[in-house]
Amino acid sequence: MSLESPLPATGAPAPYQSQRRKRGCFGSLIRMLFLLTLIIGLTLPFTPYAGKIKQGIQDIVTSARSTKERIVTRDVLRDVIKEVPVVKEVTKEVIREVQPPLPDKFISRKDIDVATLFNGITVKTNLLTEQGSFASLERLDPEAYKAEFQLSIRIPKANQTLAELSRINKNLPAILPGLEAMLSAGKVSGFYHKLYENKTHRVQNDLTRLNKILDRHNFYDTETILELTHPATQRRALLIQSEMDVVADGSDGDRMPTLDEYIYLSDYYQPFTSYAWAKTTKNPNPLLTKWEARLQKAQDDLAQKGLSSSRNRELKVMIEQLKLEIADFKVRSSLIADKDPFIVISLLFRGYADQNKFTPQIGDYAAVIYEGQIYPAICGDYGPSFKMGEASLRMAKTINPKATPYIRPESDLKVTYLIFPGTAEKERSAPDLAKWQEKCQSLLGEVGGIGAGFALHVWEDPFKKAEPPAITVMPAVTGDAATAGTPGTITTPPAATAGGTAPVIDPAAAAIPPVLAEPPPPLSKSGDAKATVKKASGSKSKSKGK
Repeated sequence: MSLESPLPATGAPAPYQSQRRKRGCFGSLIRMLFLLTLIIGLTLPFTPYAGKIKQGIQDIVTSARSTKERIVTRDVLRDVIKEVPVVKEVTKEVIREVQPPLPDKFISRKDIDVATLFNGITVKTNLLTEQGSFASLERLDPEAYKAEFQLSIRIPKANQTLAELSRINKNLPAILPGLEAMLSAGKVSGFYHKLYENKTHRVQNDLTRLNKILDRHNFYDTETILELTHPATQRRALLIQSEMDVVADGSDGDRMPTLDEYIYLSDYYQPFTSYAWAKTTKNPNPLLTKWEARLQKAQDDLAQKGLSSSRNRELKVMIEQLKLEIADFKVRSSLIADKDPFIVISLLFRGYADQNKFTPQIGDYAAVIYEGQIYPAICGDYGPSFKMGEASLRMAKTINPKATPYIRPESDLKVTYLIFPGTAEKERSAPDLAKWQEKCQSLLGEVGGIGAGFALHVWEDPFKKAEPPAITVMPAVTGDAATAGTPGTITTPPAATAGGTAPVIDPAAAAIPPVLAEPPPPLSKSGDAKATVKKASGSKSKSKGK
């Protein structure tokens, strides 16, 4: 039996033929729609509806994409620790500089500027501008670019009365009771006016050359300079009211053969003072070798080839100066500022001794009065002609222990310098502090003396040698007096006998009645006395302990 269905014959029944006709019509319809769509697709781009259709399609695609990117979320409960950052708000300020409009022509003007310099001087500048010629011509005219300085200074007036002086140094009237009588006939010295004249000239010269000028402190360093004469004794005195600067110069191989290292190595230390005297020993000056080394170096530098004329001239001047100083080292000695009490006087005094009897000179005695103390001194050195008020390092340290070569002991005008002109010794010698004390005491007595409750300071000799031990002279005793007790002991210090003063009696032995000794035996042929002389240290009387 065959499994295939038999094909219908040509003369098939009517239902089968009707089904084939239905299928043929449906296929034809599909083919027509396809052809119609193809025709529309081919002709549509050439019609006005093509752009609208394109935009519509794009809108549909965009809408589909946005729908596709939409995120669907759902809430999930979780415990999450979240750190919340602190947001700092930073405000940034932008400043834009707006330039002024450019000038279209020159406008002359006058500008004024005021400032205070480091030295305390108030500076006021006036800048004046005016229309000139061409730059190529103006640069040839010195008047086109110039500076005209105008410095305004008030010159102080000198105080003259006792009240004015005591305003600064309150103890001055009590220390010098004769001062009031001298002030009545005294006058402001011409040296005071000359000092401030020198100051103003120096300021003007430095200002013209744009150099460093005197500061306000050093300009006003002197309150007064008075010429005084005591009415009874006619003793002349020059009173200077000022501050105290420090000088640390001077050297003396006879008394001080070595110097501190900081002095020896300093290039600014001056080994000489105006007060000097002939050497008395063969001890070389401690700076001699250093000066000789400087001379050798200068000579070696001069021997080099190719030096400029200015350098050549400078070395020759230096060599001549060093030769003179080395020769001075070998024959003279100077004061030592660290050891000797002296004051410095201004160079403006030099050369006026024949014109003015109150002119102080090197070697004149002086008394320095400060805070109720009186210090004897001499005029030992000259200082600048435009300054006043300076003393040696020893004087400065005595007044103020904090003083150094760079720190003045007193900056205010509280120091009184009383100088006795014309009192310098005819022959200069090494400082004799005891003699200076005696002379100043006598000179102060000639101007009214020192007031009650005050005394002249006593300087200790820094080079004084230690004294040998005292010697005790034991008088001879005889008989029962030897057992009566220790005889009176007379102690004679060497310093006392040298000065001719009376011997000092030992207070421990003074309570015992003295025992008369037998007359000393005559001198032997050798000239020695037979009396027994024992040293006070460790010697005992024979009667002691019996």
